[in-house]
Amino acid sequence: MTDHNGTSEKINEVAQDVTKELRELGRELRGRAEDVRKEVVKQLNGAATNIRKEVRDRGADAETQKRIDDMAKGLEKAAHYLNNNSVEHMGEQATKVVRRNPMRTMLIAFGVGLLLGIMMRGGDKK
Repeated sequence: MTDHNGTSEKINEVAQDVTKELRELGRELRGRAEDVRKEVVKQLNGAATNIRKEVRDRGADAETQKRIDDMAKGLEKAAHYLNNNSVEHMGEQATKVVRRNPMRTMLIAFGVGLLLGIMMRGGDKK
């Protein structure tokens, strides 16, 4: 005869262990994602500052400086958004956009993938 109670207990123990491990993994991944988010904020703000400084140091004309300043403002705006939103919130927003526009999302993903493929292939001309 088989011991069904012992088997059930063992299955429950394994399920609890797996659940615990998944929770810990989720916590760790969220922590890493938050660290990356914070680092990207620093990098975007630093890039905005550096490009403004570089264009002025090179003595660019007023029109070029204005264009660069507009681009830097875009970087700062992205940094501000990242700084003020959690990874979970951004994921929820992305999910909503995909659900509202699935075809557009697929086309954009295809286009980005195609461009990345072409860029990565680069000089591979045989």
